[in-house]
Amino acid sequence: MDDVIRIKTFGGFSMSYGDKTITDQDNRSKKLWLILEYLIAFHDRNLPQASIIDLIWNEDSITSDPENALKTSLHRIRALMDDLQIPEKKLIIRKQGTISWNRELPCEYDFEEFISYCNKGAVADISDDERLEHYRAAFDLYKGDFLPKCHMESWSAALATRYRSIYMQMIVKFMEVLLRLGKFEEMADRCSVANAIDPMNSDVNYYLIYSLYKIGNKKNAIEQYNRIVNAYYDEFGVEPEKKLLELYEEITVHEEGIEADLNTIQEELTEKEARREAYICDYSVFQHYYKIEARACARNGMSVYIMLITIKQRAKEETDLNKVAVGMEKMENVIASSLRSGDIFARYSKNQFIVMLPTACYENSLMIGERILKNFDRAKPKTNLNISYTVRNIEPQLFDKGAAE
Repeated sequence: MDDVIRIKTFGGFSMSYGDKTITDQDNRSKKLWLILEYLIAFHDRNLPQASIIDLIWNEDSITSDPENALKTSLHRIRALMDDLQIPEKKLIIRKQGTISWNRELPCEYDFEEFISYCNKGAVADISDDERLEHYRAAFDLYKGDFLPKCHMESWSAALATRYRSIYMQMIVKFMEVLLRLGKFEEMADRCSVANAIDPMNSDVNYYLIYSLYKIGNKKNAIEQYNRIVNAYYDEFGVEPEKKLLELYEEITVHEEGIEADLNTIQEELTEKEARREAYICDYSVFQHYYKIEARACARNGMSVYIMLITIKQRAKEETDLNKVAVGMEKMENVIASSLRSGDIFARYSKNQFIVMLPTACYENSLMIGERILKNFDRAKPKTNLNISYTVRNIEPQLFDKGAAE
């Protein structure tokens, strides 16, 4: 029988010996698992008994005899580990007012192995193939956050943050190696896993979108880009980083070196499953439309108006970001159905839409704004939000006097 005790902490806690395993999915007392996981996390220390008592029996769970309660809990932990049938009985050591995990036991800790592989992969004078081997091992060990069932404990949360930060740094280095070796399919697979762990990480999203594009999955690359753009607006109220916008532009331009006739190009440009409603686009695309209209205004002297629609909670309500998010989703549908199919609009921030009204005068623009407000009020789900709009004409583009006319 394998005589090593294998301890896993990423994505959940488990301890294995031979073919026997115990996990914190077991319905036994939460306090028992908390003590055991605390001892494992700091297995290289002799922990003062008082610190464990403070950890478990805080002011919210007062006990008349905490020392005896701790003694009982340690006895129950030993009974819990009897299921592993480890020959060494002294798994936990009490000595001179301290408690510790027995450091003489042959144990493998996934968090120590993870750090070791990350460090090995970062060594300067090794080949990319060796580096890849180390990063793959580190990647496979990290199954999720450190001790997730203890996430409310400050000591565990601090360690979880540290390990996640190391993991995300390792991912960037890992992806750089895969990029150099042209392993785009593996890059896409690995980034999909990392993206589930940290959906807002810009580096992971960049490499995921890029790898999908490189393996010919352009449709999914664009869908992932749209997801992260919407997520950034919801979470931060801003566009994603410039490199993501540049990557999107690279993906959406036609590949160089490929000739096509006009029929092929027109078929590619034709919108599939088009609906008779206004067209929603990314704000970066809206900016291009704005510049075109500003140039046209300078040429023909006509006025074109834009509208900014803002959604806010009512003044005295408690902040509820989810309520605004629901309102934004509803407003997107309302704007699309309230305007003509030739009009365009975009999400500007987590609580604003920008709309272009190319053929409306100022008075008509105000009428359109009122129509949107009325349609929003009628639409479901009902939301008790403040909706406002402002209208302004596009400033004609001023050209450099030295430029050719």
